[in-house]
Amino acid sequence: MNKKLISVLGKTTFLFGLLVWLYVITMQIVRPESVAWTFTHWFRMRMSFVGIICFVASVFGFMVWQYLKFESK
Repeated sequence: MNKKLISVLGKTTFLFGLLVWLYVITMQIVRPESVAWTFTHWFRMRMSFVGIICFVASVFGFMVWQYLKFESK
């Protein structure tokens, strides 16, 4: 695969993972009972589990993005 494409995928994974994680954290601060809620009607996973997955995805996406950014220099 092209390094530029992988870099874009890393940035996108970082950004969207971070945004969903921040949404989950905000919901848990505003409505503490939301930890046990499902994320959506179609995506039946607990919000706390979705937050964990998105946090890990954002860290992974950031590492890929930074690795390819510094490798190209």
